[in-house]
Amino acid sequence: MNISTLTRAAGAGGLTLMLAACMDVSMSVDVTSQTEAEATMVTTMERDMYELMMAQATEQDEEFCAEGELVETADAVECTIVQSGPFAELSALGEEGEEPVIEAIGNGQVRVAFPTADLTESLSEEIDPAQDAQMRAMMASIFEGHTLNLLVFGGTIVDTNMETAADGQSATYELSFTELFSSDLDLPAEIYAVVQK
Repeated sequence: MNISTLTRAAGAGGLTLMLAACMDVSMSVDVTSQTEAEATMVTTMERDMYELMMAQATEQDEEFCAEGELVETADAVECTIVQSGPFAELSALGEEGEEPVIEAIGNGQVRVAFPTADLTESLSEEIDPAQDAQMRAMMASIFEGHTLNLLVFGGTIVDTNMETAADGQSATYELSFTELFSSDLDLPAEIYAVVQK
């Protein structure tokens, strides 16, 4: 389940919304060379919600963590999907057209960008303008306490609109899911970092 899937789920209501609201998502890109990277997506769901989802699942439902490693604890269930290889082949962090854009831009630099347009488009499609304020307030309360975390590393960060670590070797961006339902949310067109290899 990727970012836009979560926002689309918000319009579905009922069980789907409740399950999506209980997830934290972490996405990272490790730039291993000027041509390859390793992408990781970790989705954490509260244990009781996971059990509810499994109990309600039908044959038509997409299997949770079908392509990843599932780790279960007493309190939570964690799905980790890892994919490595040439930039053009990485798709672990999203569906086609939604995965991070990774490209060499010259002088030993690699640019990693997470497009955000799909986030706002999904919200616009799912929320009725006539009930905009009320719907957004409800979504914010349901998703409270859960976050999306982005991480880029693999070399010195030379340009970014994310937060650069003190040692300059990584960049992070944290977005509370409640922010997605704020009427005054002003996301940049993309969240990016440039890594010097």
